[in-house]
Amino acid sequence: MTGDEIVALTRKHTLTSGPPRPKVDPIPVARAEGIYFYTPEGKRYIDFNSQLMSVNAGHGEPRIIKAIHEQLSTLDYANPFMATEPRARLGATLAELCPGDIDVFFFTNGGAEANRERHQAGHASSPVVTRSWLATARTRRHRRGHRAHR
Repeated sequence: MTGDEIVALTRKHTLTSGPPRPKVDPIPVARAEGIYFYTPEGKRYIDFNSQLMSVNAGHGEPRIIKAIHEQLSTLDYANPFMATEPRARLGATLAELCPGDIDVFFFTNGGAEANRERHQAGHASSPVVTRSWLATARTRRHRRGHRAHR
């Protein structure tokens, strides 16, 4: 597809946050490499999206692709009620890195899920760490006051 065709279909069939659909003027993207992404016609843009929604570690970074491939080859999905080595190791590492007595973490797919779960569990005052892989952290002090939600 050409860039114009991609944009036309996107305007017609895709909801976006922000301006109303007729005013949306997205950049058509066909591929990405390093810090750049490219239109179907080959125009190059620097990906300045870092820190808005994600960390730009470089598109197509071989070390990241290798780590993803290794994890997918071992275990592609585990629901939140299962214990996995990567989640266990990440929790332990975060407990070491976080300030004070923040040492329990709730992993979600995104911020909306984190906020919904936090309110349903009665932890509306829990601090939120904004990363898609780390959504909510509770302190020991907070847990002592809410033993039912431990």
